[in-house]
Amino acid sequence: MNRITLARSAALLAAVLLSACGPSPATISLSAPAEQVGPLRSRGQQLTLSALVQDKHGQKLEKAKLKWVSTVPEVATVEDGQVVALRSGKTEIVALSGRSVRGAFPLVVSIPGSMELRTGDVDFLEEGRSLPLSVTLKNEQGRAITDAAPTFSSSDPTVARVDNGRILGLSPGTATLTATVGQMSRRLNVRVVRNDFARMGLTETHVTLLRRGQTHVVRAQAFNAKGAVIDGVPFLWFSSDWSVATVGADGTVTAVGPGRCVVTATAGRRRAAAEVVVQGPAVATAN
Repeated sequence: MNRITLARSAALLAAVLLSACGPSPATISLSAPAEQVGPLRSRGQQLTLSALVQDKHGQKLEKAKLKWVSTVPEVATVEDGQVVALRSGKTEIVALSGRSVRGAFPLVVSIPGSMELRTGDVDFLEEGRSLPLSVTLKNEQGRAITDAAPTFSSSDPTVARVDNGRILGLSPGTATLTATVGQMSRRLNVRVVRNDFARMGLTETHVTLLRRGQTHVVRAQAFNAKGAVIDGVPFLWFSSDWSVATVGADGTVTAVGPGRCVVTATAGRRRAAAEVVVQGPAVATAN
């Protein structure tokens, strides 16, 4: 066999071996479905990543074998492109082919640990008005989550609902608003009253109690501009001196010790007050 024949045979053998091995991966690109782009918000939430593997000519390789790893497995694990969130943090999901070809996908897991809803110093909402709703969201480490917007629902959207960060009072009644982020939900009860609430008053403005433990009920009422009573307006009660008298949520005043104090009922920015005088010896306290 001459040299030319040997050279041709070697070239043929190399071509056969190359054909058997097939083209090699040159690049790996990882991507997530468009609807799943963004941080994972709950423990156990899954994300399916797709790998686009191409050879050096840009041709797609359909059956390339990849090894999947998470750089911080405490944050999220991965198996065959299926990612599972474990706790808040950052990691990279990496797909490897051989020793040098890799593709990486940066992943953020931000699991809410607490959520607080605030409406300010407001206990009801007048029909046709709105008020701002503040949402404070923190992850498991107590760090603020600023890139998550809760979804809101209402038990009765004809009474109240949330729109663009404000609670809308649509008709008199009560409704429960629910804010949800991931697996965390918080509820807020909202009462909407008629918009003709003009003033409020008490059934009496002076109360005298003669002994410890004696009670007396003071009624609060809401009125419109024409003086007609409006139902459904909630009142908050306060005592200026709880050592003299306490007051319950229904306006029940209870004598504690001798002296004078003022009990006040409020409804939004409106308020009415009554003076309370308690006679008799002071109440002894146990050591």
